[in-house]
Amino acid sequence: MSNHIKNNSNIALTNLLSIKIYKVMKKSTLSIIVVAAVCMLAFSSCTKEKTMTEMLQIKKGWTLSTATSSPAYNLNGGGQIGNLFDGYVFDCEKDDIITFKEDGFEYMNPGDDVCDNQAADESSIGSYSLNEDAMTMDMQIPFFYDAAVESVKVVELTEDVLKVNYIFTETAQTTKAPGTYTFTLTYVPAK
Repeated sequence: MSNHIKNNSNIALTNLLSIKIYKVMKKSTLSIIVVAAVCMLAFSSCTKEKTMTEMLQIKKGWTLSTATSSPAYNLNGGGQIGNLFDGYVFDCEKDDIITFKEDGFEYMNPGDDVCDNQAADESSIGSYSLNEDAMTMDMQIPFFYDAAVESVKVVELTEDVLKVNYIFTETAQTTKAPGTYTFTLTYVPAK
C-alpha cells in the first residue's frame, strides 16, 4: 500500500473519529443543558406560597387606607357619608396599626396620633379567627371602640392588601338613622 493511500485512509479515519467525537460531545452538552434546565425548574418551583393566615400575620401590621359605606351611612347628627374618613373615622385613628398575631389575638398600636382615652402603647383589643375556606374572619374593628368581635367577609387578602366587608343593620332602637350597611375596610401594610 502506498503512503498516499495510507495517508488518505488515516485522514478519513481521523475525520470519522472527529465526527463521532463531535456527535458524542454534542449529545453530552445537550444532556448537560437539559439536566441543568430541569434542576433550575425544580428549584424555582419549590418556593412555598404563603397561606392566608401567614399573609394576615405580617409583622408590620395593617393600617386602614380606605373605609367606605354602601349605601352612604346615615349619621346620627344628620347627613350621609360614603367615605367614612369624612366624619366617622377620626383623624387620630387613621394611623392606627392593627396586627394579627399567632397567639390568636389582635393588637392595636395607636401610631403617632393618639386619640383621647386610647392606650399610648400597643395593646390587645381582642381575639380573632380566620376561616380560609369560607373567606370570613371574626375580628374587632378598632374604630368601633367596643369589645364586640364582628364577623367580616374577607374580600381580598394578599401581602399588599387586606380588604373586608362588614355588613350590619342599624335599627330605630340603636340609632336615629336605621338601615342595612356594608362597610368596606381596606388595610395596607404599615410603614
